[in-house]
Amino acid sequence: MTAISPMYTPWLKSDYESDPQLDPSSLGHHLSDTVATGTRVALIGVNARWADSVRDKLYGYYWDHGNLALTDLGNLRKQTVDFAIPLLKELYAAGTLPVLIGADARMAEAQYLAFAELNREVGIGVIDARIQLQYNATQGGKPATLDRAVHRTTAPSFHLAHIGDQRHLSDPRLDVLFLSRHFERYSLGKSRMDLTDLEPPIRDVDLVVMDMNAVIAAEAPAQSGNAPSGFSLQEAGQLAYYAGNSDRLASFGIYGFESTAVDRLDALTAAGYAQLIWYFLHGVSRRHGDFPRSSSGLVEYIVDSKLADRFVFWRSPRSDRWWVQVPLEAHRGEERNRLVSCSYADYLATSQDGHLPERLFHAFSRY
Repeated sequence: MTAISPMYTPWLKSDYESDPQLDPSSLGHHLSDTVATGTRVALIGVNARWADSVRDKLYGYYWDHGNLALTDLGNLRKQTVDFAIPLLKELYAAGTLPVLIGADARMAEAQYLAFAELNREVGIGVIDARIQLQYNATQGGKPATLDRAVHRTTAPSFHLAHIGDQRHLSDPRLDVLFLSRHFERYSLGKSRMDLTDLEPPIRDVDLVVMDMNAVIAAEAPAQSGNAPSGFSLQEAGQLAYYAGNSDRLASFGIYGFESTAVDRLDALTAAGYAQLIWYFLHGVSRRHGDFPRSSSGLVEYIVDSKLADRFVFWRSPRSDRWWVQVPLEAHRGEERNRLVSCSYADYLATSQDGHLPERLFHAFSRY
């Protein structure tokens, strides 16, 4: 079931027919057939044939998303970045969270460039086996997916958190770039040590780009990277849940499909896509209404420190999640960026050990 509002028809087409025998408790039976003002999440296919294969799996999964307002807007009429930007800009402005089902990761550019159109300071989260970024803008060769986010001369990205890269697949010179811009980088080994450590950095971004080559190829064989190492699909599902559960996150895209020409393997990867989208939606349906949606009810903790006059931490009783206030004498930038997501362990390290965790040091240094 797909539904297109007249305002979106210049960009989208709807021709997918779901299985008429779907269980009444399935996700496919809980899609809204209209795009009402209150629609919270919208599925959008980038590559129509592939997105429809994912829908075949996703629609049959059981609904466990409460009162989440979900619709399927169909597929893009053109698979180009510039074509998709105005659509995503409209959705962002309307408060609708798009879930892009793509193959080529290039469409991730539209996700962050649409925020630039709205003059927003954008934080980007990427889950990928490779860092798709050139060391500098004059490096030459084929432009990488993240180049326009980092090397733009106007409105570059405020922040980048990269998760799951494998050292042998990434240019080591990027270490210098990440340090100089105070970006975050969590290699695959570091990421898998404790997935809960990745929840705060994911909670600090506006959009997430997930490439299936971050998943071990044995569990998602129809992928562009064909990597023998990576996250398990279960681990990737946990990261997708973290993304959905963040009240700040306003855009989600999943990419990286490359056909194996073996129907069984392509179908297995389509099921992997659908599973990750399902857990993302599960996270959205269980959002807590924490900052930046509302700072009402947050509990304040003031920590005296030799590192600064004081640090102010905030905890939400609704979710038991933590933030720390950027120690600025004068307000700069967008207010939502002045509370940095952190963990209880970060609070303890600062308050009891007098040690400012490295992640918070880099977050403060962005100012």
